Amino acid sequence: MPERKHIDIPFEIKEADVLSDGSFKGFGSTFGGKPDSYGDVVNQGAFSKTIKEGGRSGNGVALLWQHNAEQPIGVWNQLEETSKGLKVHGQLAMKTQLGQEAYELLKMKAIKGLSIGFDTKDFEIVESNKGKTRTRYLKEVALWEISLVTFPANTRASVTSIKEMKTERDLENYLRESGNLTKAASQYLVKLCRPALIAMRDSDDSGPTMMESILDGLKQMNIK
Repeated sequence: MPERKHIDIPFEIKEADVLSDGSFKGFGSTFGGKPDSYGDVVNQGAFSKTIKEGGRSGNGVALLWQHNAEQPIGVWNQLEETSKGLKVHGQLAMKTQLGQEAYELLKMKAIKGLSIGFDTKDFEIVESNKGKTRTRYLKEVALWEISLVTFPANTRASVTSIKEMKTERDLENYLRESGNLTKAASQYLVKLCRPALIAMRDSDDSGPTMMESILDGLKQMNIK
């Protein structure tokens, strides 16, 4: 099953980047560089196929407000890969209240981030430091939305919901971020939960319920 994730990218807003008609531009993702807090790096070329196909399943790429599917605020007029990353040109719906509000916030620089929502299609994991460090290089993703967001550095946005938390990496990241645990402690708890995680991967129906049970048990151990 593809892994659904978000990646948040800060971008500087210049006066020329936000026009009076509600059009704006920025980078929805950048290539290379240091791994993010979850050990991911986006490779150049990761978006080429999804751009040609018109987003995930050919349904287009939505322009959303804060990842809320019930709050579209415009359309993406152009998506293209450059040597730097995924360059985007958006158009806000200026005749709507939300579009007008987004425009004002962009001009005031109250909104400084773009965040992409995607399904992971292909990746490569490279280990270093004698296996202690694992970096995942995203080679292909399927875009489904790009949002304007308030907090571009919000690392907790990586796992969108309990329903998508089906891998050991997902649970370890949740424990480290939400439980303020060390890496070693998180990995130990993940090891204890491994049989349940394997069962979840084998059954889409039981996955969310089982994960909720795991998290409820962790909360009783004062891991919130």
